[in-house]
Amino acid sequence: MRVALVTVYSHAECTLKDVAGGYGTVFRIGESLPARLLARAKTHVAELPPVTAGHLAQAALAAGHSVRVCDVRRLPGQHDAVPTGLDVALVQTSIVDAAAERAVIEELTRAGVHTIAYGAFATARPQLYADVARVVVRGEPEALGAGLFDPTLRGLVEAGFVADLDALPLPDWSPFPVERYRYAFLARGTTLPVAGARGCAYGCGYCPWRVTAPFRERAPDRIVAEVRHLVDRYGARAIAFRDPLFNLDADRVRALARGLRPLGVRFSAEMRADKLDGAMLEDLHSAGLRSLEIGVESVDRAMLTREHRKPPEAAQIEAVVHAAHKLGVRVVANFVLGLPDDTEDTFRASVAYAKRLNTFAVQFTVATPYPGTTLETYASPRMRLTAPETHTGWEPTFEHEHVPTERLRALREWAYVSYHYRPRYALRVARTALTALRDRR
Repeated sequence: MRVALVTVYSHAECTLKDVAGGYGTVFRIGESLPARLLARAKTHVAELPPVTAGHLAQAALAAGHSVRVCDVRRLPGQHDAVPTGLDVALVQTSIVDAAAERAVIEELTRAGVHTIAYGAFATARPQLYADVARVVVRGEPEALGAGLFDPTLRGLVEAGFVADLDALPLPDWSPFPVERYRYAFLARGTTLPVAGARGCAYGCGYCPWRVTAPFRERAPDRIVAEVRHLVDRYGARAIAFRDPLFNLDADRVRALARGLRPLGVRFSAEMRADKLDGAMLEDLHSAGLRSLEIGVESVDRAMLTREHRKPPEAAQIEAVVHAAHKLGVRVVANFVLGLPDDTEDTFRASVAYAKRLNTFAVQFTVATPYPGTTLETYASPRMRLTAPETHTGWEPTFEHEHVPTERLRALREWAYVSYHYRPRYALRVARTALTALRDRR
């Protein structure tokens, strides 16, 4: 059969499908010229495929099918036609492009294609796709193996989750334009994604990773084998680890570092600051770590605790950032604006703290009531925007008790613009760029 992996885009801004628990986000700052310039710069930072797509390509090819990779853009002024000459179309779903995905699935189904909707949003809201797709998969489609391509499959299919991630065959990226995939400042050449873990072991009430998949980890030797395969077969120079939580177990991380060190690749990963120290960072840096993402969220630790987060101490965060900067590892610090107990004062304090940390990159996302989170339960009676595609991660979707919507938007834009247009930040970027250039030689 002729199988296509279809991804639909309906926003002009940078859209990432495999973040926010797989619901996706759309990077949007504001309408001022400085904000638009920052948003445009974001589009050049990275281009990476979702790990699940590589697993689905492998399953289809192993079953003897041909595979195409298709992006369908339904943007203002651009209305791509659906791909033709297909037997099966696997359409990845997301909260941010749900309406456009529905439309594309409906067009493919009318054309006689066996359409399969999968992903975190189809799992959470299968009814949104049930009337247009032949099959809606709840859970991880990889768990179905070759059975996913059975033409008699119909309706809602409960796939469950892959119990043993180490038993999955390695993703196959041969149908993909691997030469396009990159992550700026990580390495010259191809960057490919690897998932060493899925789900999250923590229970932050606003985080979708805690509800879209159970937490599972792969053995270090299997991860190293995959990275070696990506280097040997595809010429990968860098790896973007897509784990929501890379460093839960220190012994496992050290074993992974030992395995990666001889491969000579650079990598990025998201970690908890309270499970890092200078010695661990040095070990990871020697194995290739060049980009580190940490969750700071807010300076108000009591507020975060009420949201069921176990926030690292400020001293731990500062020590990790200092040690990473000293090694030449770029740091991305994540903050969230608009949690239920947030105020303008607490958010301004968080922005001030971000400026003191002065990391290479920062994110100030807006608290979004993703399906399945406790934040959704709180926000449901206060919703002002209910269409899925408005849940971008950057747009206030519910009436906040302390900060009006327009003020939230203004604070978000102010945070980004005031952070990035500083001499001290420009110096940080210059130092990071020079370190990256020296490192690549």
